[in-house]
Amino acid sequence: MNLRIRLTVVVTTTVAAAVLIGAYAAYASTSGQLQAEMDDFLLGRAEGFAFDVPVGSDHDLTGGLVIRLDGDVPGAVDLDALSQIITAEATIETSIPGQPRLPVDVTDANIAKDGGIPRLRDISIDGVPYRMVTAPAAPGQAVQIARSTAENEAVLAGLRSRLALIAVIGTLLAALAAYAVARRTTKPIEALTRAAEEVATTQDLKHPITVATTDEIGRLAMSFNTMLTALDVSREQQHRLVTDASHELRTPLTAVRTNIDVLERADELTDSERQQLLGEVRIELSELTELISELVELATDARTAEEVESIDLNEIASTVAARFQRRSGRTVSVQTTGDNTAQGRPSMIDRAVSNLVDNALKFSAPSTSVEVVVDGASVEVMDRGPGLDAADHGRVFDRFYRAEAARTLPGSGLGLAIVERVAQVHGGSAAVCARSGGGLIARIDFTAPGVDGQRIG
Repeated sequence: MNLRIRLTVVVTTTVAAAVLIGAYAAYASTSGQLQAEMDDFLLGRAEGFAFDVPVGSDHDLTGGLVIRLDGDVPGAVDLDALSQIITAEATIETSIPGQPRLPVDVTDANIAKDGGIPRLRDISIDGVPYRMVTAPAAPGQAVQIARSTAENEAVLAGLRSRLALIAVIGTLLAALAAYAVARRTTKPIEALTRAAEEVATTQDLKHPITVATTDEIGRLAMSFNTMLTALDVSREQQHRLVTDASHELRTPLTAVRTNIDVLERADELTDSERQQLLGEVRIELSELTELISELVELATDARTAEEVESIDLNEIASTVAARFQRRSGRTVSVQTTGDNTAQGRPSMIDRAVSNLVDNALKFSAPSTSVEVVVDGASVEVMDRGPGLDAADHGRVFDRFYRAEAARTLPGSGLGLAIVERVAQVHGGSAAVCARSGGGLIARIDFTAPGVDGQRIG
């Protein structure tokens, strides 16, 4: 059962239940009102009997029991009701000639004997329903008055038919309205489903869904379009990465292959030539290993392997500086200002700072030092190298991009791309600028909105 049918069934069932409850309440209220009117009529008629006319008067109807009508209640013995007088012995003492006898039981006899509260009940005479009251009259007597409820039953039967018809029509109209609403509500979802199926079938991510509303469905469609855009960008980046990687891998592999071909003629080479070739192979393999490692790092998502935690950027910078100072034998100093606490993934940030320091050492003279400045939630690495042309500042973070002056130096061209990726993962930014007096300043900043959308720094 699809969503449209489920919504229709749920809404129709709810409306039908509400209609039935309303119909039942209307029927119960009408039935109660009719019975209350009948009871008021019977009680009022019973109060109209008085038993104080002397025996033998003109109104002596029974030879000792005289019924007269109280002036306030006209028609006490009218033919629209059955009336009779009973005794404490449960016998009928007086009744209107020709009328059916009303049933008398022990409770009725007790009312005639002891008086008390009038008794109302439903009875049936020859299959005709009646409502009857038994009320105390003269000492030792009670009056019974009954009136047919057939008219009320006819009214209630007509009401039941009308309410049933209204319930059926109301439910049908509710079903039609619910289906129309469900169809309109699910139409964007169906479009989203078709788009997802088309993307799965064609692998085409360039056809977003048209967003016509701003409600929850509209926001869902917008989110789907955002996801399509992100997937398209990711696929293009992966394609470009593979293309660039294949090009970059070709150079060291060709060099290794060439050297191996030369080594095949080892008997024609001197020892120094052989050692030189082996050294070149080692260098090419080292660069190839570094390139593959950085490619793997760019192609994988380190966020899934490392949790975000509170880190001290000064501590990370100091660790990196000490490590490179041991390796290179050069001075790598660290200066800090402000609060250097941030939220991030330590290994990723360590790698980014390491890449900046490695670049600074690689492109500056051995006699110069490298300075690392940790200012709040940003890290700057400064060197006294040749710097970059202004035209290279905007491209230096592109994968495999190498400035003209750096193309003869070892490196993969991925170090700064990794730095920028780490900054983006943490919601920050990376940039380079010329240093006064010569050299370059590379900066990674974690002060703007943060790890996976959360603010850090």
